[in-house]
Amino acid sequence: MDEIGKLKLFSDRVARFHGTEDWCIWLYALVKMQRPQVILELGSGTFASTLWLAQAVKENGAGHVWTADDGRHWSAILKAKQDALLPEERHARFEDYFSYLVSAFALEKQVTWLQQAMPPFPCPGEPIDLLFSDFQHGPDNIIDILAFYLPRLAEAGSLFIDSAPTHYASYGMLEMLVPLLEAGKVPALLWDRIESSCREPTLEWVRRHSFQLVHLVEAKQRVQNSTAWLRFWPADLRPWPKGSFH
Repeated sequence: MDEIGKLKLFSDRVARFHGTEDWCIWLYALVKMQRPQVILELGSGTFASTLWLAQAVKENGAGHVWTADDGRHWSAILKAKQDALLPEERHARFEDYFSYLVSAFALEKQVTWLQQAMPPFPCPGEPIDLLFSDFQHGPDNIIDILAFYLPRLAEAGSLFIDSAPTHYASYGMLEMLVPLLEAGKVPALLWDRIESSCREPTLEWVRRHSFQLVHLVEAKQRVQNSTAWLRFWPADLRPWPKGSFH
């Protein structure tokens, strides 16, 4: 069986715990198409999404995935997923589980696991092309995430907030916030939480960019999974990423 087949079998088993077995493949397709170089995942879960992101990076031949999690929920996941995890996957320590997976799928070079609680938020040290936040999704959490990462985003890319569209307060806040960003404005609640040295450069970055909010909500007979997708790219008369026109 090829690498994709093995990944599909793994995520069909393991990712169902969080309802992300289809989301993993969606992320894989996006990375294959848009080739982000710096990918950061906040909240590793069972590493299902991480592995699909890393597989896409591997096939692209460029880029890297950073995934951050302190592993505090691993013992509960391990207990709840007895039927989903194979015997060789049932490691008592989160770090051993991670090491096993990246070795089993030959993705050691594509993924770095950052063992830390959040906040404080991790930063790879390079502009981030794709950010996937999958650990907290309340309005204050989203503002904190944006305040930290807006100054650290690449010129064009995507920012995902898991569960925000089906949390009404977060949905409403994003519906108000993104039109302000699109208009080149940084609202006071967000401005006040951006590091003082980053405020003016961030405001200038916002003024030069376009933003689009898409609520991705699955239509399945289970507790709804959803993700808020915030696209950003330099304001231009051409679509980004730039391609050949005809």
